[in-house]
Amino acid sequence: MASLRRSWLGILTAATLLAAAALALDPRTRALFSDPVAPDELTLAAARDHRGPLLWLDARHGAAYASAHIPEALPLDLDQWDAQIMDVIARWQPGTRVVVYCDDSACSSSRQVAERLRRDYQFDDVWLLHGGWSSWQRALQP
Repeated sequence: MASLRRSWLGILTAATLLAAAALALDPRTRALFSDPVAPDELTLAAARDHRGPLLWLDARHGAAYASAHIPEALPLDLDQWDAQIMDVIARWQPGTRVVVYCDDSACSSSRQVAERLRRDYQFDDVWLLHGGWSSWQRALQP
């Protein structure tokens, strides 16, 4: 009986270790634990679930925007601010949620754009896309 218990305990331990290893090695699981969503960020799913008007702003440099961007996103590059802000203001309406993105979570351009919109233009519903452009690209992969 003790031998049977030890066998079952060994099997359960091995299964638990295998499951933990699989979770630890899966990049989707690692992202959940290693890259928490900041208070001023929205996940892509949360942005897509928003019921009201949504304005996407691409804070990457012009060449990156020209290469590919979220459909209907407007460019708002810090280096081209004066040339691009009027298009943003023309598209924005009260009650519009603004989601700013740049390359990924390590990029600071989206945060700087969002802060400037809040401070200088009193946009109050401004968020950063958690994971940036990289999260959009990952969502498109099968």
